[in-house]
Amino acid sequence: MSKPDKSDNPYVKYVPAISDEGYEYLNSIVTNPTDQVYSFTGKLPTAIIGAAMARLSRRAGDLRMTLIEEFAQTGEEGAEALFDRVITAYGDDSVQQLAGIHFVVEGASNVLTKILEWGRFTSPLEQSTRYIFFDQRDSHGRYLYYTPANLPSTLTNEFNDTLDEIFSHYSLMVRGLAQYLRAKNPEPADRKERTAWLNSTRATACDAIRSVLPAATKSTVGVFASAQATEYLVMRLLSDELEESRVVGQKLLREARKVIQPFLKRADVPDRGGAITAYLANTRAGMREFTKKNIPARKSSQHDEVTLVDHWPKDETELLAEMLFAYTNLSIKELRAVIKTWPQKKVNELFAAYIGERLNRRHKPGRALEKAHFEWEIVGDYGTFRDLQRHRVVDALEWQKLSPEFGFEIPPLVKEANYVTEFERCFALSHQLYDRLVARAGYANEAQYATLLGHRMRYRYIFNARALFHLLELRTGPDGHPGYRRICKTMYEQFAAVYPKIAKAMQFISTREDPELTRLAAERAAQYKLEKLGQEALSSE
Repeated sequence: MSKPDKSDNPYVKYVPAISDEGYEYLNSIVTNPTDQVYSFTGKLPTAIIGAAMARLSRRAGDLRMTLIEEFAQTGEEGAEALFDRVITAYGDDSVQQLAGIHFVVEGASNVLTKILEWGRFTSPLEQSTRYIFFDQRDSHGRYLYYTPANLPSTLTNEFNDTLDEIFSHYSLMVRGLAQYLRAKNPEPADRKERTAWLNSTRATACDAIRSVLPAATKSTVGVFASAQATEYLVMRLLSDELEESRVVGQKLLREARKVIQPFLKRADVPDRGGAITAYLANTRAGMREFTKKNIPARKSSQHDEVTLVDHWPKDETELLAEMLFAYTNLSIKELRAVIKTWPQKKVNELFAAYIGERLNRRHKPGRALEKAHFEWEIVGDYGTFRDLQRHRVVDALEWQKLSPEFGFEIPPLVKEANYVTEFERCFALSHQLYDRLVARAGYANEAQYATLLGHRMRYRYIFNARALFHLLELRTGPDGHPGYRRICKTMYEQFAAVYPKIAKAMQFISTREDPELTRLAAERAAQYKLEKLGQEALSSE
């Protein structure tokens, strides 16, 4: 019996062959045209890649064949038509997660930077006040700070005069303290040691003096985000109370559409993005009004730096069933019944087995620890908040408006180097301007720009126990800023008081006091790595 002709069999669908021209096309757009795993070379527009991936739920077979058959000849026009159907017509938000964009906001105030970095599903980086002298001037001779555009002229002049004086004091202190440290710790003869010495003395000076930088200080923020996260960021910015946020939101939408336009068509459509923007703004206004009517205006008496507000489960042994879950075929309820009969020795053995042998802080325990959550309330300076706020695996991150209410601290180095007068003068100037904006002019939101990074503020967040391994082991390291190191050490102590077994597994917590130049060891290590990298590069040539 002869084999049937493939073309005559209506019950079998045969995979079409790819021509030489097809393979040539694939070689240009993907890293491997035949193997199981591949990536995109960057030649295809983001819209086409996203559109092809969007077809995965409706079409069988190799994605590369989808690219050849549906997009090789139609190009971006075909991709945009698909997005119109999938995103606009059907509201498939998940498709927006298939495209990403890098964008940069130059000249963002330190108030705006935190708004830009609030999203859980973005990846931001910004210029650090710990490593850079912020006393440069622009082409017009002005210090780099943001002046709210909606202030009347008399307040604008007062705002600028005050910040100019604060920045002058900052420049004097930060550069003077760096010289003081270099005189106190003589310059080493070795070239590598000298570079580390220069970097560490500068960083130590910046750490101490950044407290007087105003929240209006400008910075550059770079962000990578999915189209979905970008769209929501735009809507949050457009709904914000600050004019700076709304202006940047409009600019971000305009520029992002030049790169991923099909993914952002609905960002300002009245019944989509417009409605969400209005919802965010109206809800915030409603909450402000409710609070004004129902919560008496008074100064807070609770100023504790770190407070463990709540945690759950209350007992860490309640995580044992979750630790075993993936390794058995039993339900959580059945596992709990088994565990209930165990002696303490076996419980301890399970904890040890689940944590395993951690050789460095990047060895993270399993996801059973994500069941446990801890809510903290912090009263710390805005500078350390900026460092701690950037952790993405966090729940319920919220902060109160910036103000001088909770005061400030004078770092020991400032006292030692005899800069207390200039330091306190900056805070006096800031407080006067803040009061002028709030009490006399009614610009309560804009008054935040007048506060300084050293002003204490109140914020709260919830971390799961697994995320705490990363936060606490990283932020208690000896090269960290003294302010957030102190906060994280206290967090660890409070955590250990209620979860001692898991706290014991956080073996890379650094609780010791450190020498004055906390950055020196880290800078030496960095120089060693760079030197080694250079030697490897030379040997490979």
